[in-house]
Amino acid sequence: MPIEKVLVVDDSKTELMFLTDLLQKQGYSVRTAGNAQEAIQRLGEEKPDLILMDAVMPGIDGFETTARIKARPELSHVPVMFMTGLTESEHVIEGFEVGGVDYLRKPVNVHELLARVRVHLGHARAMQAGAAGLDATGRLMMATDTQGSLLWCTPLAEQAISRVSPGWSREQGPLPDLL
Repeated sequence: MPIEKVLVVDDSKTELMFLTDLLQKQGYSVRTAGNAQEAIQRLGEEKPDLILMDAVMPGIDGFETTARIKARPELSHVPVMFMTGLTESEHVIEGFEVGGVDYLRKPVNVHELLARVRVHLGHARAMQAGAAGLDATGRLMMATDTQGSLLWCTPLAEQAISRVSPGWSREQGPLPDLL
């Protein structure tokens, strides 16, 4: 099995070093980013299997960074786990509303963090295997969110949409308006 890749986004160098060391000792490949711009740049270079995101950073915070990541179809399936000192329910809710899959309050229990990382990586693998299996069926299938934005489609569905809307691709995100 290939080594799973984790992107850790935190403005604290101490946190980045601690998490990098912890995750590497568990066999993960770790990349780091100290702010939103670095995170977006890293995501353009290599797609991780999981993102650990600090919510409070100077400039663009972790909530907005996650919303931007989730808006990109090629990254929307990557699980984002928040790790932050923000403890109010409104922050937890915001973390989930922007697309986070988990929310850990700092200081983080290391054993709990590693267990959650394993669980979310396992879920991500299962989802990717399911999508690959559906792609292999040779059927025209797609999934949208409640607003009608494309979440996923088989290659055959992508071809069919492109036939009725030349130039469209799933990387564009929204489905073309065909009416």
